[in-house]
Amino acid sequence: MNQLRFAAALSPLHRWALMVAGGALWLSGVAWLVLHFYVPIESDFGPEANPLEPWLLKAHGFAMIAALLAIGGLLTAHVTAGWEIRQQRVRGIAIAAAVLVLIATGYLLYYAGNEQLRGSVSTVHWVLGLGSPAIFLWHRAGRRKADIPSSK
Repeated sequence: MNQLRFAAALSPLHRWALMVAGGALWLSGVAWLVLHFYVPIESDFGPEANPLEPWLLKAHGFAMIAALLAIGGLLTAHVTAGWEIRQQRVRGIAIAAAVLVLIATGYLLYYAGNEQLRGSVSTVHWVLGLGSPAIFLWHRAGRRKADIPSSK
């Protein structure tokens, strides 16, 4: 079991990549939400989108590419070894489910044409996105309970 715990530990570079990509995703998403809902631009024709919103969405999409690469790297060792550590299963399933829902809703936001569907999907995406740091911290806190070492 001790070897599984070491196999589940992330390398410092992988942890850094996940933190940077995840942080960029979260910050760009929060910034977009703030501008979209709280900083509208008044024009002669009424409120319109802030001109920074498209740039924030582009940054969000770029960060998503980096995050997907880092998340894909988790599948080969971290997830498979972590599955054997029973104390982390529920937390691992929760974070994996959250990531899958965020990926699916992000895809639908980009490609769905139905405005009613987009409204519902958008709400799910940003509510889960706002809460994603809490899910990550809960998963990470379980590492101590399961006695998983941190990598050097």
